[in-house]
Amino acid sequence: MSAAREGRRETDLREWRTGEGKVLGARIPQPRDGHLSAAVPPGLGYEPPPRDPRVSDRFWTLPNVISLARIALIPVLVVSILVWDDPPLALWLLGALVVSDWLDGKIARLWNMRSTWGERLDPLADRILVAAVPVAFAVAGYIPVWVVVVLLVRDALLVGTVPVYRRRGIEPEVTYLGKAATFALFWSLPLLLAGFAGVPGGEAFLILGEACLYWGVGLYSWSGAIYLWQAWRIARAVPPRRPGSTAVEPSGGV
Repeated sequence: MSAAREGRRETDLREWRTGEGKVLGARIPQPRDGHLSAAVPPGLGYEPPPRDPRVSDRFWTLPNVISLARIALIPVLVVSILVWDDPPLALWLLGALVVSDWLDGKIARLWNMRSTWGERLDPLADRILVAAVPVAFAVAGYIPVWVVVVLLVRDALLVGTVPVYRRRGIEPEVTYLGKAATFALFWSLPLLLAGFAGVPGGEAFLILGEACLYWGVGLYSWSGAIYLWQAWRIARAVPPRRPGSTAVEPSGGV
């Protein structure tokens, strides 16, 4: 019994030591220079994780080109809504953006074109789209202004929690609730735009779009409250990293 307990204890320590454990739902990153923000458990040597050979450092790959094109297309979408007042064209552009968002990830996985640049460009394009398009919709009168205010305030509050994680070398973990909120908001935009573009069944599209919009705003606010609560608990439970220790940059955002 004692040997089994000691064996399980060693396994738990190795998981903590190699960064597989979690603190209040946040992943502990791989340690550097023999320590995290606490003493290293004795008898456990540092074993650096092998780099994933499927992820390259190449910039000019087909998925990255698609991501760059998506970023460049977002201002054209905004202009088509606010300057040209052309909802049908905006609907086509938004459809191209949604398809390209799915396409670059699919190509990267199927043709083994995953890259560190792609892991940065894809979420950057999504964040620009989520920030710019609702603002354009609000200015055009497609959605209420308070919806945009709620989305922007939520994101600004979460950006304020980033130093909490960076000072502790911890990577925040995205929740399924936040992903569901983003999914609902993403679908609300083309549905609303289809209603204003005058396509057949426009009234039904408007109703579905408004349902997805308000459902997404509710989930977005709820997930934001969870992220804030998690950051508050992390700040209380985990001491900041000592000065002079090696920084561990988080690989993802909230």
